[in-house]
Amino acid sequence: MTETKFHIREVCQNPTDGEFIVAAFDSALPHLASSGSGDQWGSTPFSERADYRQRMYDSVPLSEASRLNKEASEHGRLFIAEVETDNGSELQGLSSRTDDHGNCFLSVGAAFVRENWWAGYLKAHDSTKPIYENAKIDGTFCYVEMLISDFRTGTARKGAGAALLQRARAYSISRGAKALYLDCWAGNGGTLVKFYTGQGFNKVADFSIKRPDSDEWAGSLLKLKLGT
Repeated sequence: MTETKFHIREVCQNPTDGEFIVAAFDSALPHLASSGSGDQWGSTPFSERADYRQRMYDSVPLSEASRLNKEASEHGRLFIAEVETDNGSELQGLSSRTDDHGNCFLSVGAAFVRENWWAGYLKAHDSTKPIYENAKIDGTFCYVEMLISDFRTGTARKGAGAALLQRARAYSISRGAKALYLDCWAGNGGTLVKFYTGQGFNKVADFSIKRPDSDEWAGSLLKLKLGT
């Protein structure tokens, strides 16, 4: 699947895009449970997790401030993957928009990329702290904080993740980043890790996080080297 199928939108707004992201995460939970990956995010809908829901809404103004002000103190960019559709009447309950020319676009995925940012739970972890310290020394780096596709959209979402990662890579290069990082769940035979390595990332560390009243969450940190 090539990126040409998708329109990657950078201009974002609340509450529409914040609501879309939360709904997309909710839509993934039944799929994960049915495919043996239920432990990745648990069973509680993201729409019922107040802190997480607010984080997703907050990503929209942060992205817009960064997009409009190149000198902003904190840089991050939210990308929304869309597909053009002729069937607007069938989009009830889904996130869509109509442009100035009357064309209808269905939102199918989203990614949030942050500059010189590192997941807090990995800053002090024994296996990932040295990588973080080296990344800061090497210069600018970017981090994919969030990547999701909307399972409610069926086959329309297929390939959105890869297209969004390509845009994240291009954005990171435009910001002068030396590397693009992300972390993911490593359970269920490393299915998600294999997806990311298939997109050009290399696994650089494994880690585990103890969750309250639950087993440890096993994860992997991955890196995509940019430039020469």
